[in-house]
Amino acid sequence: MKKVWIDTDPGIDDTYAIAMLLADPQIEITGVSTVFGNVTVEKTTRNAKLLMEAAGKEHLPLARGAAIPLYVPLDTSPFVHGANGLGDMLLPEAHMQESALRAPQAIIDAILNNPHEVTLLPIGPLTNIAMAVILEPRIIDLVKEVVIMGGAVHCPGNITPAAEANFFHDPHAAQIVLSAGWKVVLAGLDVCSQGLIPQQLLEKIGNGKSPLAPYMKGSLPFFQNFLKLFEMGNTVTLPDTLASAYLLNPDMFTIEKAYLFVETEGNCMGQSLAVPRGKWYEDPNSKRRYTADDHIGSVDVLLDVDQDEFQKLIENYLV
Repeated sequence: MKKVWIDTDPGIDDTYAIAMLLADPQIEITGVSTVFGNVTVEKTTRNAKLLMEAAGKEHLPLARGAAIPLYVPLDTSPFVHGANGLGDMLLPEAHMQESALRAPQAIIDAILNNPHEVTLLPIGPLTNIAMAVILEPRIIDLVKEVVIMGGAVHCPGNITPAAEANFFHDPHAAQIVLSAGWKVVLAGLDVCSQGLIPQQLLEKIGNGKSPLAPYMKGSLPFFQNFLKLFEMGNTVTLPDTLASAYLLNPDMFTIEKAYLFVETEGNCMGQSLAVPRGKWYEDPNSKRRYTADDHIGSVDVLLDVDQDEFQKLIENYLV
């Protein structure tokens, strides 16, 4: 049994990613926390409640998290996910009770109570995770791993030429989390752009067995309309599903070990930059220190995915 804490900003692709984990009896979702990102935290929290209610998981702790980034101004993406975060589909009222704890403390408690067992799965901006590290650094040595959907290491960003959206929305949090010293697996745009799902499979999912099928089906048209800008043909990429796929079958991925630095300022804010040899300069004998040297982390970057295996996994879990 794999214990997973999901930190999320639902979000259309978040919904698919969560549905995949719910379908695996070997995954124990220990809790869910919410964060701003695709829309405001008020809306992502409501959406998370609706998803957990639909799945019959109201007993799980659901902790509301950060409403704003650590330092930069709040920015959200309703043009991608709709004003309500779920493609502007008609939504029912949410009734699930929230945890009395805020997300960072709920995450800390989950890790301290289950040392070396919990995998953190942040699929939104990393604000809650960074705050948990700041509040309780002991979790760095007690977490199993941190599997992140975010970043763009060897490819352009999707919100600026340099930056992927989750890192752009809180670059300081991303820098803290990537350089904290724990095991990090990064499902960034390098691999997420390869996880294509054809229209025929999407239609099967919308009418499939998942308790979240109505939300996946109802929210998808808005997202598909947005993706028409990118001439992807008869396919859709749902980035967060690649992070869940790694938890379910890591063997389908090609992984590169890299040292990464996240830029927090300027035109390249949010960029996840690979740093050769883990140093900011070339001379291996140099003793000179740069500020950036203190914020470089070792990361397992997902580079490639077996497309056939990925589509089989999606179909097995969601159809």
